[in-house]
Amino acid sequence: MLAGGIQTKLFIALLVLSLCLPAALASGNSSQSIEATTSISLPVDSVTIYPDGMMSVKRMGSLDVTEGQHKFVLDVPDAADKDTVLLSVTNATVERIVYQGNPVYTLNVSKTGQQKFVESYLMYNAGSWEPRYDLQLSNDSLKIAANAVVQNNGGQDLLNIKLKLVAGLPSLVQPYLAKSVAADRSFAGVAEAAALAPAAAPSPYISGAGSTGQLETLYIFELEGRKDLEMGKKIGLPLFEKTAPIVRTYTWDAYNDLNGPAIEEIRANNTMKLPWPAGNALLYRDGEFVSSISMPYTANGTNASIEVGSTPDLKVAKSLKDYNISEKIKTVKSADNQNHTVKETTENWTYQLKIDSSMDTKANLEVTDARPKEAKILAISPKPFEVTATGLKWKLLMEPSLKIAINYTYRVVNTERMDASS
Repeated sequence: MLAGGIQTKLFIALLVLSLCLPAALASGNSSQSIEATTSISLPVDSVTIYPDGMMSVKRMGSLDVTEGQHKFVLDVPDAADKDTVLLSVTNATVERIVYQGNPVYTLNVSKTGQQKFVESYLMYNAGSWEPRYDLQLSNDSLKIAANAVVQNNGGQDLLNIKLKLVAGLPSLVQPYLAKSVAADRSFAGVAEAAALAPAAAPSPYISGAGSTGQLETLYIFELEGRKDLEMGKKIGLPLFEKTAPIVRTYTWDAYNDLNGPAIEEIRANNTMKLPWPAGNALLYRDGEFVSSISMPYTANGTNASIEVGSTPDLKVAKSLKDYNISEKIKTVKSADNQNHTVKETTENWTYQLKIDSSMDTKANLEVTDARPKEAKILAISPKPFEVTATGLKWKLLMEPSLKIAINYTYRVVNTERMDASS
């Protein structure tokens, strides 16, 4: 029924066009003189919604036109940015555009017959969308069901349209916001590139770059089939569904949380060819609700770290096992060959990190701790996985009911000048 309604509207529009064209034009006169100005209103074919609310609209239709020059005034919505309007017509070149209210195009048609009209423009704060996730956690995988919650604020119902949703890097890194779209007509190229992105089957299409270079870090989800977007209503539409392999990991930040807790994390690998946009998620374990979480932006081929929550099955504690300090007065020679008296203070710190597992299965545990930048490690067991200027990191495989103690000692030496003599 919707498709029939669109066809009826198009037929009426074309009928109006045919009545507006003069008899001399219909007779096949190829004179370059313009005989009439024809108003056209094309039906909406597709809409692309960007993360910041910008909407790119594409309208399409066909009309029999004779060879020669013709003038067309486009019926463009008031909310559209008139400076971003583009019109292309098969077998025609643009001779002139007058921007007064609705744009008036003077076209030079090179071939008599049915021509395809394609119109596009940008609208700001005209739509919004966000992903929402249902995450089903099992022992070795995570089932991810993503829906797109879309709202049309463009001023009219959009019926039987192709819908495209743009996702990109986190909001602080949106390259197409670098210029003022109202002042730079090159962004009409962005709209056109998005509107002309090829369709996908069966999964959403992802475009990594547009001809203008403006879409290099943006991705376009093209939803299957045609959709209806009623004005002002939020509508949920399926975006994708995927089962992702996971690695279950427990983490403990011993520096900030001396007595824990250990946190359960799942790291889900994005094996899809598209990113997972950041959004809110509901996490379920074996069908039971666990918590509401934030799904991080995850590029294809990378891992999403999702915090499930603290676990009581890993008891952890950090304690200072030993500390001693000694001072020594000594004479040192400076660069200018002068003798100076200094006080050298040496501190030795020994810490123990205890982990007690009551789990009945093996578990991967990552333990991190911090140390002063000037510290020198004297002893450490077991050997850490990673040592940085200020940090230590261990990766441990916890067997069921296993107890582990990490011990390390470091030394800090400080020198204080007391006096000087020649």
